[in-house]
Amino acid sequence: FNVKTGKLTTLDYGNGNIILQDMQPNFWRATTDNDFGFNMPKVFGAWKKATDNQTLVSIELKDGNKVTELASITKNKNLTNTWANVQVVYQLPDDMAKIQIDYKIDASGQITVINTLKDVKQGLSSLPRFGNNFIINNSYNHVNWYGRGPQENYQDRNTAAFVGNYKSSVKDLYFAYARPQENGYRTDVRWVTFTNEIGKGIKVLGPKLLSFSAHHQYNSDFDAGLKKQQRHLTDIFTRDLVNINIDDAQMGVGGDTSWWTLPLEKYQIKAKNMSYSYAIIPID
Repeated sequence: FNVKTGKLTTLDYGNGNIILQDMQPNFWRATTDNDFGFNMPKVFGAWKKATDNQTLVSIELKDGNKVTELASITKNKNLTNTWANVQVVYQLPDDMAKIQIDYKIDASGQITVINTLKDVKQGLSSLPRFGNNFIINNSYNHVNWYGRGPQENYQDRNTAAFVGNYKSSVKDLYFAYARPQENGYRTDVRWVTFTNEIGKGIKVLGPKLLSFSAHHQYNSDFDAGLKKQQRHLTDIFTRDLVNINIDDAQMGVGGDTSWWTLPLEKYQIKAKNMSYSYAIIPID
């Protein structure tokens, strides 16, 4: 962990660190054509700001009943339990909320990640997404999941994507819309693995259904910004990485009309105190 940022920066199961960019809370998605119809960059823009600007409040190591400020530890610390809990709290801009992430790490190498959005201010817009984003080594580009597929699907566009066990390369999860935007999502996922050529990697498993996406691009590569741009497939480049989103939910893509309406109420994510969790398990 980086004690100055609170981010998980290293995940090494004996074959070197697989993390290229640290794990962070994520409330935003690349704007779709439908999103521009209701001017999402303005209407929901506070959550873009919340994704890009998070102020560390505290980072603590909990070893049983003992709590230690992680920044105060100057040498290797022996734990009294077979697990430890690192709790990180961030303040979001304009006092809109706090996001707390608990990393429960056990002796097997499993990390249980618990995200808790709390102290949410009244009157905020809905969230485009509630999840985590992190980037791993490009060699872990073989994906296997049990959930809806095989094609991309969203919570309001998934009844024709049947639940099953599917495999894909990261490259083939990408759906190349003529105008770059959010794409390649999978919902109702029980578990998903990211492995290398010899089958080593990580498994992400939730106590309840998750959603995920994985690309060889950053999320921002697909985002046009404040206004719709005349961008094309030639603007999207393959990067030497695997960019992963593990979400509790992403709002629906809508499409009842593309001129002004939001997704239906039941497919929105209302701003309130909420939490979700998942485990990262090593595959040896």
